[in-house]
Amino acid sequence: MGIHEIIKRFETELKNIGFNDIDSAMLLQLTIDGNSYIHSIGDLNNLSKTSGEHTNQIKCDYINFMSVEIENANIQESTKKNHLDTLRILKSYQASIEISSINSDYLLFLAKYMRDNCNLSTNTIAKHMKIIKKYLNEAKKKDLVIKDAFANYKIHTEKTYREFLTEKELLKLEEYKIQVEPNNEVLNAFLFACYTGLRYSDVRTVTKQDIININKKRWLIKKMKKTNFEVRVPLSTIFNGKALELIRHIHRTRGTIFKITSTQQVNRELSRITKIIGIKKNITFHCARHTCATLLIYRNVPITTVQKILGHKNITTTQIYSAVTDLTIENDIKRSNKIK
Repeated sequence: MGIHEIIKRFETELKNIGFNDIDSAMLLQLTIDGNSYIHSIGDLNNLSKTSGEHTNQIKCDYINFMSVEIENANIQESTKKNHLDTLRILKSYQASIEISSINSDYLLFLAKYMRDNCNLSTNTIAKHMKIIKKYLNEAKKKDLVIKDAFANYKIHTEKTYREFLTEKELLKLEEYKIQVEPNNEVLNAFLFACYTGLRYSDVRTVTKQDIININKKRWLIKKMKKTNFEVRVPLSTIFNGKALELIRHIHRTRGTIFKITSTQQVNRELSRITKIIGIKKNITFHCARHTCATLLIYRNVPITTVQKILGHKNITTTQIYSAVTDLTIENDIKRSNKIK
């Protein structure tokens, strides 16, 4: 008998003895064949009505709670994998902990464990902490905890350098494609991402049906997989129409335009190509998005326009790219030399 059948039978037995799930509620923590499950019956808000300030004393293991929430969450597989990675670290640090016991001290020692024992960077620790905070907030919504464990704990991050290609390096890739490997799927997809700012997850799913005519110009209109926000990229004009010219030579009328596989294989192929042409940078597929943003800003495209092209909800995310770089310094000096 599966867990769902067991819970359903238990709920039926409760109703048979007079349990009313409209006015009452019950939180169950079951252990079956060594696996723990958390299940609620009725509206958990009723617990706070009857128990008042003692709501935060509900015994609930955070590890189990988070495990169930991840399993039931309507999120992408890649996101679920990240959340499960956080759960794995929590389990390795402490097999179980009551939600009400999680406080700033626990978080401080957990961060130290991740740094010293797991050799994680400050930003990776921050990523895991944000995931932990997310599920603590979910527990708070279900009235399983009242205190905010993060009230006295600050999630620290460090500024990181975002690798990108310069105009000259991008030109090197374009020339290599034309002269040596014109049909290289990975290179074509990467260059398309450099010209449009699309993420890997969106490039690999783009079709010719995503490209439409607006005022006699070709536009790419697509909902991003990661955020579900719509991006609108003017293919006819951005980077002088290079993205549009590239896909004109790909004769596929059905299905996705680019046939690329896993990010690991794609990044290995990019590493091979960049070494051949002498680009001494650790270039991954996501660098294409950074390249697009940086070069658009270098070309004096307003940051609000870059924000819309990248599909950033918050302009502060886009402003990361507007920090002064060698490129912008060089560009500003050149413009100043023209002033008489």
